[in-house]
Amino acid sequence: MKNPDVIIIGGGHNGLICSGYLARAGLEVLLLEASDRVGGPAATREFFPGFSSSIANSPGSLEPKILADFELEKHGLRFVRPDPTLVHPLPEGRLFVGWRERERVDAQIDSYAPGESKRYHAVFDYLNRFAERLGISVFREPPTLQELTRNLRTVEDEEMFSRIFFGSVRGLFEYFDLAPETQAIMGPLSVVSGLVGPSTPGTPFNLMMRPLSLASLKSETADDPRRMPLRGSTGLAVGAMGAIADAMARSVEASGVKILREARVTSIEETKQGLVVRLEDGRTFRAPLVVSAAHPHLTVKLVVSDNPEWKPIRQGMAQTPPAGSAFKIVLGLGDMPRFAAAKNEEEARQLATAQLRIAPTLDYLEDCHADLARGRMPSRPLIWSLCHSMTSPALAPEGKHVLSINLGGPPHRGGREPVAVDKDAVVKTVVGLMSEWIPNLPGIVEHYACIDASTFENEYGLFGANIAHVDMMPINQFWMRPYPGLHRYRTPTPGLYLSGVGTWPGAYFSGIPGHNTAQAVLADLAARRVSQTA
Repeated sequence: MKNPDVIIIGGGHNGLICSGYLARAGLEVLLLEASDRVGGPAATREFFPGFSSSIANSPGSLEPKILADFELEKHGLRFVRPDPTLVHPLPEGRLFVGWRERERVDAQIDSYAPGESKRYHAVFDYLNRFAERLGISVFREPPTLQELTRNLRTVEDEEMFSRIFFGSVRGLFEYFDLAPETQAIMGPLSVVSGLVGPSTPGTPFNLMMRPLSLASLKSETADDPRRMPLRGSTGLAVGAMGAIADAMARSVEASGVKILREARVTSIEETKQGLVVRLEDGRTFRAPLVVSAAHPHLTVKLVVSDNPEWKPIRQGMAQTPPAGSAFKIVLGLGDMPRFAAAKNEEEARQLATAQLRIAPTLDYLEDCHADLARGRMPSRPLIWSLCHSMTSPALAPEGKHVLSINLGGPPHRGGREPVAVDKDAVVKTVVGLMSEWIPNLPGIVEHYACIDASTFENEYGLFGANIAHVDMMPINQFWMRPYPGLHRYRTPTPGLYLSGVGTWPGAYFSGIPGHNTAQAVLADLAARRVSQTA
């Protein structure tokens, strides 16, 4: 195969997106993916005969800009927009149901306390105002500290900054006098990326990704999912998350990107003739530009270079390996999961189609965090689940269903031995918890599989078992993401760039890091051309 202009390492969504932007700019791009399928955690995988799912559940953070730029619907992607989008159990057998109609949601929230819906929306207005006030863009390199604070001119501005960066989400909710039920509904989004609880300082920042995106790229579209308080507003892909990855692959291949699967990289070597990428099977490729969308810690381990600037970076990253708690359960079901609260068959199907989050109170999340802080599997974990086959029947045999469940497992720090887990016991606990609201669940489980920290590291390259590579707390954002000196997508090795969710701004399945790395590469090429002609 001819040596290209650019080699992309890692065929997850950010690697695909970066490759597509570079190919559309006229560069010859080769993408190397270690597995036999692209998409990373979004790739479809058959867990049992006829039952397929993916690690990632929902495209709630997918940027509308990415969807439009890559014409994903033209390349076969179709969305369905279930209504409701979310089911969230509350104490005493109650359910919060996240309908798409704001009036129905507000009516539920107002039942918790008089005027509660106004306070609920006031929180999001507050976050949106703060994002506007900051005046930074998530579609460019991370701001410096000076840029981040340059627009904070009043005491009110500084108070907002302190509440979001230094305060806790529990404190933020109390500041707005939210009812316990409303706090429970909003709480999980603030603790998803790290080993944190609602009382952990900095957790309000986890609610800032959509406000920052909206402030970065204005949109007057009423149904822009970034304007919706509830996740799930983007809709669900027909074919689940793997369908998005497949559409991205078709789009970038149509732009000229060559994708080489089962191509595991063992080293990135800095030579006088350019960068050499060596594969496990002995093949080598040479290119002046290489972008790694793999985990940043794993990428640094691949680099072979005498450049002394790498030494402090290697030492610092070794001292602070990322930690996570990702744990996955996939259930093959013999029937549709039925909520006890459903009044009829139609409502049963509607509820089964929505995303399910189990964290009935904010204290429930605090208890999860306490268990994680002690290094053990939570006795009652935070649960995120979605029955993909309700909207994509082809993912399960006729009349059967596949239920995808993500939860926090025992904490794991990258490079260390994972905590041993009794997977059978975890499945029993989780199914038991879910049966409090879905009573038929224990009797319809036909198959189950678990993905623990070891599998996340070895098969999916999630060093430290963190879905965001590096957690999304303020300490790991801006000039700290993924590490000082690597935060502008460039590295000490000329021509070697980083991408992936471990780079700014992270943002889960947004695709923004892939976009930003491509812009950094193109900006450097343009600057080089100017200097050569000067």
